[in-house]
Amino acid sequence: MQEQVHQFVRVYMERVVARYYGIISVLSLVVSALAIWVIATTWNINSDFKALLPQTAPAALAMTEVADRVGSGSALFVVIDSPDQEANLKFAETFSTELRSIPSVALAHYHNDKTFFEKHQLLYMDVEDIKTLRERIEASIKQKKKEANPLFVQLRKKKDEGPLVQTDDIEEKYSSQTQNTYKEYLISDDGYSLTIVVRFVESSTDLVATNKLLDRVREIATELKPTEYHPEMTVELGGGLVNRQKEYTSIVSDIITSAIFTIVGLFTVIALYFRRFRGVILVLGPLIMGILWTLAAAFMLYGELTTVTVFIFAILLGLGIDFAVHLLAGYDHERLDGHEPVEALVHCFTGTGKATVLGGLTTFATFVVLSFAQFRGLSQFGTVASMGIIFSLIAMLVVMPSLLLSLQKMKPYSPHQPGKEGPLLDRLINESMVQKWSRPALIIAFFLSAFAVYEFKNVEFEENFRKIGQIEPFWVDKDAEQREADLKASEAAAKGLARQVFVNARQIRESVDPETFVMDREQLSVGAKYSSANQGQSSTPTILLFDDAEKASHVYGVMNQMHRDGKLETVRSIASVHAFLPGTSEEQAARMEEINKIKEVLDREGTAFLNDEQKKTVEDLQKRLDVSPVSVKELPDWTKRLFREAGPAAKPAAEGEEFAYEYLIYVNEAIDHMKGEQARQFLGEVASVAEASGQELRIGSQSYIYTAMLDEIKTDGARMMGIALVVVVFILTFGYRSPFRAAMAMLPLTIGGFWMFGAMGWFGIKLDFFNVVIIPVVIGIGVDDGIHFYQRYLDKGFGSIGAVFRQVGSAVAMTSVTSMIGFGGLAVTNYAGLQSIGYVAITGITCALFSTLLLMPSILWFAEKHGWTWITAPKQG
Repeated sequence: MQEQVHQFVRVYMERVVARYYGIISVLSLVVSALAIWVIATTWNINSDFKALLPQTAPAALAMTEVADRVGSGSALFVVIDSPDQEANLKFAETFSTELRSIPSVALAHYHNDKTFFEKHQLLYMDVEDIKTLRERIEASIKQKKKEANPLFVQLRKKKDEGPLVQTDDIEEKYSSQTQNTYKEYLISDDGYSLTIVVRFVESSTDLVATNKLLDRVREIATELKPTEYHPEMTVELGGGLVNRQKEYTSIVSDIITSAIFTIVGLFTVIALYFRRFRGVILVLGPLIMGILWTLAAAFMLYGELTTVTVFIFAILLGLGIDFAVHLLAGYDHERLDGHEPVEALVHCFTGTGKATVLGGLTTFATFVVLSFAQFRGLSQFGTVASMGIIFSLIAMLVVMPSLLLSLQKMKPYSPHQPGKEGPLLDRLINESMVQKWSRPALIIAFFLSAFAVYEFKNVEFEENFRKIGQIEPFWVDKDAEQREADLKASEAAAKGLARQVFVNARQIRESVDPETFVMDREQLSVGAKYSSANQGQSSTPTILLFDDAEKASHVYGVMNQMHRDGKLETVRSIASVHAFLPGTSEEQAARMEEINKIKEVLDREGTAFLNDEQKKTVEDLQKRLDVSPVSVKELPDWTKRLFREAGPAAKPAAEGEEFAYEYLIYVNEAIDHMKGEQARQFLGEVASVAEASGQELRIGSQSYIYTAMLDEIKTDGARMMGIALVVVVFILTFGYRSPFRAAMAMLPLTIGGFWMFGAMGWFGIKLDFFNVVIIPVVIGIGVDDGIHFYQRYLDKGFGSIGAVFRQVGSAVAMTSVTSMIGFGGLAVTNYAGLQSIGYVAITGITCALFSTLLLMPSILWFAEKHGWTWITAPKQG
């Protein structure tokens, strides 16, 4: 078998590479240039967590239905700011009119016209309160009628006349009703800014669609010249869509930061290791080509990448660098043995190349297994990573030797003459060190393993997205977090009291000198401005979908009552078109009965005996009495547009209506949906609403998406990792024709992986849905280290442990350092998820390196000493 491999490699090198190396080099550069063009023209990132879930997952299906029916689930907040409220209103009117003319805009809203509710005010009162009002009116009119009698004698001194009827207590009672809690205009509390709420028909959450929408809104704002309305006027955007765009900008910045850090670090280390500039070209050139081919293929296949997959370049740098360093180091050793370039390539690719291919295949198999995961965050990552491994291998096995021969032809180079010193790290390794340190190494490994067993229990899965990437070592005070939370709560309470004092002082200032009073600016950031204007309404609320308007109305009533009773702690507010109705048809009928009685009183008693001001009061009251029961169809248009279904699968509009609006309930959460515990509590409370109402709820929610994603990654991820390990064992068993030798090659992975989890428990590095994808990478690196060391030992034969340690040990150390630099590029980014990937990768690579250098030579030395032929190389002769 070994001879057949050698013959194949010889034919390949002599008849293909040696003849066509120039053509191969040029073609590889051309293909890489085309890959850059594909990447530049198709670059797209989908930052929505829904993109990570299986398409058939209930949470994903619910969000898809929301998108199909409602349109964009995220609102855009356009904030208009200037010291002149009138100018803000004029610009908002023009701006919103322009926005509504765009077919992709479903809503552009800034004015809650309360005329309808003022006219129908009596219909929104309880029957008892209307009755009380009638009794007060009747008693007051009778008293005025009596006072108008010339024979009436006022015994007590007449006080200044107040209003005809006292209604302050009743008005106070209804000041918190839904129609009253909406501001007339969406103006911030300090009065300096006005917000337009914009919703789009398009539901796409990918980068390209988001940028087009936001760019169009900014273009319209610029075209309208806001400074002509007021010199200080500015227009800013906020909300979920803008946050997604900012996240993309941050990701691009992190990509640049990571790439610069990685390339500079790898350039420096490779140059120091190989001590020549062409070594850098030969290592990084093919590697970068393979990554470019991978990204181009990925964008052509998917059209967009998730935030997990888009950083595949850093992962492939960490993996592919192993292939490159081992091959070039192997080539240098063959040249040191006196072989000419082509012959050196033949010998190198027969031994080191075989180990590289075997290691690459095991890593490839690991990622292929992940590509079958239901969790799309894993499956897309697995597919792209497996393509990356293949392209990296092609680049190393085809492009690298071609570039090497091309450079050799242009400028011949011989690393060292036979008998001279080898690379720097080789000179630092003494051959007798293996025997001397075998026993101490095994003892150290034993204690490290015992330590890993003890710390394994501290490895946890982080469900709080806000804490991803944070390291919490065991020696950190665990109660400090609670004390910090208590301190923040105390600070918030103190700020609340201070705020109340400030508001009272401001009111006094305004009352003392209203002519010169100028409101202080309080809302300074864009988020503070639109949050104040919208009274904390979320740009990405949870949406409950219904197919029947009566069911939607019933569920809203139940949910609203539960919220009033304090049973929904995680809910800030609930919104529905049914919230604007003055009760059920039965309740309205009872109120109309009392309203008609007030009419009868006024008709019967007359107003001739009242003064002009009192007559005007009665006239205003008579206008409000001229009402009839209200259905959703009679509600103001703006209340309907807030709940408009604008998607391609929107329910058909009722007769006489422009669109459907009766089937949605918006729920604004009072929790952070990116914190798993709070998100689960919220979903539990929504489930209690379903139980109380007797209705099945279809919920489109970021909380639902996030918790479903956590559950998927924990279950599907663990299952796929287990399958991947089984596949690796099978491949190595087949490759070495022995389960014992396969186990030996997997030793760095097995023990190193165990140490990795122990180290994570010690340092407080938690697993999360980002860094879990790095575990197969650690598997690949651990297997690669073991295969290269063990394969080189088998090739050189019995008694060659010291030589193998000098040659492969230095290469393994080098590849580990370069891999850590590659993943270190993620650790230095600002994105917490990428930082966590970097931390786990560096921990895993370090543990794999130490397990390789500590255990492989020591166990092989003991195996040779005790005659364990099932894992040792055969004795020569």
